[in-house]
Amino acid sequence: MPEITVKLFAALAKTSAENIGGEIRSYPLHDHDTINSIIERAELANKNIHLAILNGTYVDKTQRDTKLLQDGDVLALWPPIVGG
Repeated sequence: MPEITVKLFAALAKTSAENIGGEIRSYPLHDHDTINSIIERAELANKNIHLAILNGTYVDKTQRDTKLLQDGDVLALWPPIVGG
């Protein structure tokens, strides 16, 4: 079955030693899946996603509903980062 790998970073990842470089999850890929549909399936709030990187390339927020995903894609997600 086709699938996508999702890497969650910073506050999106569960805090544990094995997730020091980000939490990695896999999801089955359905026809017409987009970045936003995967975010929804992962039960993440879209407002908490600041950066979406698909196969090493930044995807603008305006394209997350239309960019179709393919088998083997790797999607990395980051929340907004604040600090001093």
